[in-house]
Amino acid sequence: MRWGQIAFALAMIASGVLNLVNQNFYSPWDPIASWAAPAHVWLAYASGVIMVLGGIGLLAKRTAALAARVLFVFLLLFLVLLKTPVLLSQPLVELSWLDYGELAVLVAGAWTLATTNETQVRAARYLMGAAVIPIGLSHFVYIKIATPMVPAALPFRSTWVIFTGIAHIAAGVAVLAGVLVWLATVLEASMVTAFAVLVWVAPMLAKPSDVSRWVPIVVTLAVAGGVWAVASKMRSA
Repeated sequence: MRWGQIAFALAMIASGVLNLVNQNFYSPWDPIASWAAPAHVWLAYASGVIMVLGGIGLLAKRTAALAARVLFVFLLLFLVLLKTPVLLSQPLVELSWLDYGELAVLVAGAWTLATTNETQVRAARYLMGAAVIPIGLSHFVYIKIATPMVPAALPFRSTWVIFTGIAHIAAGVAVLAGVLVWLATVLEASMVTAFAVLVWVAPMLAKPSDVSRWVPIVVTLAVAGGVWAVASKMRSA
C-alpha cells in the first residue's frame, strides 16, 4: 500500500467524522449550491458516511480500488454540482476559489488512487497543480488574516505568509509545466503538512472539546493527504 494512499485514507476518515460530529458542512465544503441548501443537513450526513467508509475501504487491500473509485465519483460530483454554482455566482471572491481549490485537490488525490491509466494519472496531476494556485493566491488576498496564524516564535510573520503563498503557486506552476514534478509535489505536501502541525495543533490541543478548532487542522491535513496521494504516483507519471 502506498504511503499517499494511507495519508488520503486517514484524511477522508477525519473529514467524514468531522461532518458527522459537526452535523453540517464546514468550509471548504460550505457553502453549497442554493438548490441543495434545503437538504444540506442530510447531504452533510451522507457525505460524512461516504468519506468515513471510503477512507476505511482504502486501508484494506481487497476494497481499496472500489473505495478509491467511490470517493472519486463522490468528490467530483460534489465539486461540480455543489461547489461550481457557488464559484460561478462569486467569481471575484478569492475565498470561493480557495474553497474550490482545496476540494479540487481532494478530487485529484482520489482520481490518482482510482486509476492505473497513465493518461488519467497525468490529468489528476494537472488538476492538483491548477488547484494549489488559488490556495497560494489566498495568502496575498488575505494576508492580514493569515499573518496572525504564523507562530509568534517566528520572526517576520507576514514574510512567511508571502513566502508560502509563492511556494504554493510555484509548486502548481511546476506541476503544470512538468518541471521537477515529483519534487514540487512532495515539497507542496510537506509544506501543507507542516502548516497543519505548526499552526493548528496547539489551538486544537488547548481546547480539544471545541469542534471548531478541529476544522482547520482536518481541512489542512485533508489537502495534504490529497497532494500526498498524487505525489505517491508521480515517479511513474
